[in-house]
Amino acid sequence: MKNVFLIIALFLSSNLFAQLPDGSTAPDFTLDDIVDSNTYNMYSYLDQGKTCFVEIFAAHCPGCWGYFQTNTLKDLYNNYGPNGTEEVMVFALEYDEYNFYDAFIGIGPAWVTAGNWLDGTPYPIFQVEGGDRTVFQDYNVTFYPVVYIVCPDRSLKRVSTSLSAQQLYDGLSDCSWLSIEEPVNASIFYVHDRKLIVEGYDEVQSLQITNMQGQVVKQLESLQEETVSLEELDAGVYLFQLASTSGIEVKRFVVE
Repeated sequence: MKNVFLIIALFLSSNLFAQLPDGSTAPDFTLDDIVDSNTYNMYSYLDQGKTCFVEIFAAHCPGCWGYFQTNTLKDLYNNYGPNGTEEVMVFALEYDEYNFYDAFIGIGPAWVTAGNWLDGTPYPIFQVEGGDRTVFQDYNVTFYPVVYIVCPDRSLKRVSTSLSAQQLYDGLSDCSWLSIEEPVNASIFYVHDRKLIVEGYDEVQSLQITNMQGQVVKQLESLQEETVSLEELDAGVYLFQLASTSGIEVKRFVVE
């Protein structure tokens, strides 16, 4: 048995660089989660302007279990998912073939399951079997755990499992739709009491505010004063793009 695991380990390690390269278009998938058989389609979430995190793991994998116990993806989902700021979605795809439900709740020997994967997990977990397993070919899976951030423009980037939930959230700025040009320090801006305060407003050439679905909700060609009212906006997370004589800045802010 040890020899078998050694051969598998050597095979996986020899293919570490065979994953999808950063910037690739993320393959779509439609899968039913193991808990209540709800159907999820990743592209439908991307089309809503959400950023998706895709984890590929194996129920028996000690490294996967160690990552699971950090609660990183749980915290990310709880804070920024459907019950949080609604900016992200998390999907977990289980790689082992022919697993039964017991493997997901920690029943079985160590080479079958490392623990209870469903305990306290708020995001969908998929038991990927049969024809659905082509998703692993699409993602060229050669080892696990692996976590990808998938941007609304459908480009992906592999992220380290050593990152915290906050660091993963900060990684949303890697997405092209949140692309930021060289930092501009000509204007200082912040949100307070449903007002956007812009110091150096006379240098502003335009201001555009969009919601997390990419819809423009406010646009000004210039600023006549340093305070911009946000009273008409619903509570939620927004982006504003400020163009000044010194360049462009894009920032995320919250309206409460």
